[in-house]
Amino acid sequence: MARRADETRPSSDADLDKLKGFFSEAQNNTLESRQKSLISIDYYDSDQFTREELSALQLRGQPAITVNRIKPAINSIIGVTERGRSDPRAWPRNPGDTTSADVATDVLRYISDFNRFKRVKQDCFRDMLIPGTCAALVGVDQCSQVKITQVRWEEFFHDPRARRADFKDARYLGVAKWMYAEDVQVLYPEKANAVAAAIDGASSSGLHVDQSFQDRPTQTAGRNVWVDAGQRRLLVVEIYLRERGAWRRSVFTGSDVLEDGPSPYLDDRGCADCPIEAMSAYVKRDNSRYGAVWDMIGPQDEINKRRSKSVHLLSTTRIEVRDQQAIDVDAEVARREASRPDGVIPFGWGLAPNTVEFAGNMEMLREAKAEIERMGPSPAMLGRFGENASGRALLARQDAGLIELNNLYGALEDWELRIYRQCWSRVKQFWNAPQFVRVTDDENAPKFVGLNQPVLDPTTGGLLGYANALATMDVDIEVDVQPDTGTIQQEAFVELLQLVGSSPIYQQQAPLATLIQLSPIPHKRAVLDAIRQAADDQRELELRRRSMAEASEAAKAAETMARAQLHEASGFAKTLDSLTDAHKAHASSATRGLEAGLGLAG
Repeated sequence: MARRADETRPSSDADLDKLKGFFSEAQNNTLESRQKSLISIDYYDSDQFTREELSALQLRGQPAITVNRIKPAINSIIGVTERGRSDPRAWPRNPGDTTSADVATDVLRYISDFNRFKRVKQDCFRDMLIPGTCAALVGVDQCSQVKITQVRWEEFFHDPRARRADFKDARYLGVAKWMYAEDVQVLYPEKANAVAAAIDGASSSGLHVDQSFQDRPTQTAGRNVWVDAGQRRLLVVEIYLRERGAWRRSVFTGSDVLEDGPSPYLDDRGCADCPIEAMSAYVKRDNSRYGAVWDMIGPQDEINKRRSKSVHLLSTTRIEVRDQQAIDVDAEVARREASRPDGVIPFGWGLAPNTVEFAGNMEMLREAKAEIERMGPSPAMLGRFGENASGRALLARQDAGLIELNNLYGALEDWELRIYRQCWSRVKQFWNAPQFVRVTDDENAPKFVGLNQPVLDPTTGGLLGYANALATMDVDIEVDVQPDTGTIQQEAFVELLQLVGSSPIYQQQAPLATLIQLSPIPHKRAVLDAIRQAADDQRELELRRRSMAEASEAAKAAETMARAQLHEASGFAKTLDSLTDAHKAHASSATRGLEAGLGLAG
């Protein structure tokens, strides 16, 4: 129970009496169903005989045998969810929100890993199956990290007039928890004196909580009140109350209101919201709630009592008169001899057969066992058919075995979906600062996505906006449930490989990424990312090679052209030289002719 510094309002004695009245109303009107929840827990924990029954069995000399068939049935129901896999998935609400949906999916998976939500979900599912109701609170810590905290069934209380299994029609939901006085004083230092006064002035009068709200070990008489003066503890109640369509949050003890104001958690519309998500397995017409164990108690009692009776029949001996004329000892002597392992039954007496009674007990015992097995996962659903069973046959039988339990698994899936939607609301409200989250589970190649990252103008350095701004993302949250179909998936993949290998045409039409996507190997996403990165690197290398080849061809063409131009220039120079030589020869000849003419004239 963490404190949040938000808007509060002054409290009064009338407010405290009203809040205490809600808690008393919830406790008094759910007392019967809470007592049934305690009985269900005892049966799950093999505490299945009452004190009166144990005393009666002891007087008879009959052993109290407990053959717990409830625990394996419940554990099998929970185990089916562990064999499957469910992940949060965000879908774009508008055509341009694809990137936002991918980011939201990565954020929700990070929150699930950070909170170890798979373990929290199994613990809550156990509460839904045994006591009958599970609950979790989705809040934030001091570092604004989203926290998914299980609310144990004995600490959870609710509006007793709520009829829906998901409590969406409840006026109030809350948590009642015993806390040490010094812890309360740390959370509320301004109330330190009032807390100390409440402890010092505690008396045996006040609210007497029932056994389900008591702490462990069970408190002694006179301490079942708002204050446990001996251990210096207080019963601190955190309640979320719907008033005029809005949710308020109050934290109070038996003597003071510690905190009161609007709920600090907002939904997608920006309205104050209740962060508690709860679910019950079954709801009766009187609004009492119970789990799957309650229906198993009758057959379980029959199993224990018939097994105990059968063992008693096998370990005891009854005698009867066989020949009235041959009796030479009284009944007590004959009874003692018959009960001894090495005894000698006197003449005239004989053992009375009990085979009919024993056979009847065993037949009814088998029916009681079959009844509990029908309520839990059948061998068909668990796939217990031997090594040579076909994968398709296993899947078909598992689907048939799940029909009667689909209501419970559907309730769990709905509760999980509401948890993830609450997580997304917390993210949009409280994750405002830039940060990174890890988006892959590959430790050798971690990848991170940036959230609320500022985008700067490269020219001026001014702020242009934010990349992956969570507060502005508009997505739809769903739960991607994948049942355990490993056997049939492996079988189908082997057939696919045989088909691909049978023809070169199929080999060309079945790329490696497609085969990996259809394969049952783990971490397929990381493998596909590595292949995609390798393909991108190969394409980039090919582009570089082509660019270098084109540049080389261009250089060769330029060189050829330059050589041609040089050759052409060299020819022109030679022609010019030849013309110059001819001109010189002609000039020389003309000179010699002129000189000759001048000589003749002379």
